[in-house]
Amino acid sequence: MLKRVLYLILISTAVRVIVASVLELSNDEVYYYLYALDIQPNYFDHPPGVGILIRLFTGNLIFTHEFFIRCGAIVCAALGTFFSYRLGTVMKNEKTGWLAAILYNTSVYTSVIAGTFIIPDSPQVVFWLGALWVLFTILQMDDRHQTIHLSQWLLFGLLAGLCVLCKVHGIFLWLGLGLYILFFKIKLLTRYGLYLSALVTCITISPIIWWNIQNNFITYRFHSERVAVQESMVHLDYFFQAIGGQLLYNNPINAVLIIIALWNLRSVKFLNRTALRFVLLNGLPIILVVTGMSLFNPMLPHWSGPGFMILSFLAAAYLDEKIPKPSSFGLPLVMKASVSLIAAALLAATLLIKFYPGTFGSHEKLRYGDGDFTLDMYGWKQFANDFQPWMEEQKKNKVLPQDIKIVSHKWFPAAHLDYYVALPLHLPLVGVGDVTDLHQYYWLNRNRPSLQRGERALCIIPSNYQVNMDETYRLYFTSVELLHSFENRRGGKLVRYFDVYLLTDYQMNDEMHRR
Repeated sequence: MLKRVLYLILISTAVRVIVASVLELSNDEVYYYLYALDIQPNYFDHPPGVGILIRLFTGNLIFTHEFFIRCGAIVCAALGTFFSYRLGTVMKNEKTGWLAAILYNTSVYTSVIAGTFIIPDSPQVVFWLGALWVLFTILQMDDRHQTIHLSQWLLFGLLAGLCVLCKVHGIFLWLGLGLYILFFKIKLLTRYGLYLSALVTCITISPIIWWNIQNNFITYRFHSERVAVQESMVHLDYFFQAIGGQLLYNNPINAVLIIIALWNLRSVKFLNRTALRFVLLNGLPIILVVTGMSLFNPMLPHWSGPGFMILSFLAAAYLDEKIPKPSSFGLPLVMKASVSLIAAALLAATLLIKFYPGTFGSHEKLRYGDGDFTLDMYGWKQFANDFQPWMEEQKKNKVLPQDIKIVSHKWFPAAHLDYYVALPLHLPLVGVGDVTDLHQYYWLNRNRPSLQRGERALCIIPSNYQVNMDETYRLYFTSVELLHSFENRRGGKLVRYFDVYLLTDYQMNDEMHRR
């Protein structure tokens, strides 16, 4: 059976390598690349896990092609597949483990969003699954009245801490364990290993806490504003968007399988009592919390991804019970449909991004391409190739100074411009404006040439991220002049413009430089 899983890992990895190599980085990915440029104990948005992962797989930033930046995510997806197989096996049997591995690779969240593209969830899901594997082994040993070694408690504490060190959602690991103890295993409170495990987690995540103490807990103040209930009014549109997003992100077929398995819990005994309680108490809380918060605020569907990842073991065990031949490791028709769906979706998305002629976004001159999500991962290299010779000519003719800087007021598209334009051309990109708009650029600014009072700078505005230049940049510069407009094309048709502005006489009056 292990041989089949290894083949699955090999095939799925090959697909991810191709996709990772041909697509440009998305908004989030180029932003997380900035983490790797300056490794810190924590960042404005997230803990350092994803930055460290990128740093490792780019060979300390020697290899900066999109593939190497995403390579850590691809390796994590391979590990996640194996951990899913092992956890499903210990929960029930090898066939359940095999089906769990398939479900992992057919989920858009675990296989593509976190498994092909590089985001904080990429390493997080691996540590999450590893921690669950260790924890379930501990609970099984307690059921059998076997001795639980201290090393197992400490390993769980370490893996849970590393999970939180990737993304704070990892704290749900301890919530799941706490609920299990409260309802079913209260005697575990007498085990000193539990408290040492919690101590290990606290020590592991202490860099996050220390950084936030030094920075006035800016991370948690920012995220609390995103999820806090600002008004008592219920927004059903947010709620239904969250429901729809969660179904799509976790593959509609997989999500339906999970729902069917939940519905049949009373009538079909397809997991033992410990495994069933374990899956429900670790999977449902994060889904319920995220979905509940969506009644008041817009939520990102992948926030609840780990919960669906855990509930997929329920679906795997249910399918195992329903497959006619107990010895068969083949795929039932519904799983073949799930594989076909994600394969078709991935192929269609890749072709759409790379080859769709023109844009299905706005065709208005000032906001051309606005609303076309594919442009997040297309056209940046093309613009960089057009911009470089123009920039060299401007410097050669002394229209622009050799040391001119690029400025931006928001982390996107600043991160894209940084990765594809500024860094390759050795042009400093400096953030101006509010910290809540620029995020990590507040800290990056400290290590880059500062913008001096009265200095000139360039500003590059893609038409699909159009801003009012007077309202945005005339606050900080005395004049704004359009120097050049570049056309961005796909399939021979226009998709957007890149407008290059010259900003003069910097006033040094923005929040970033008043601090």
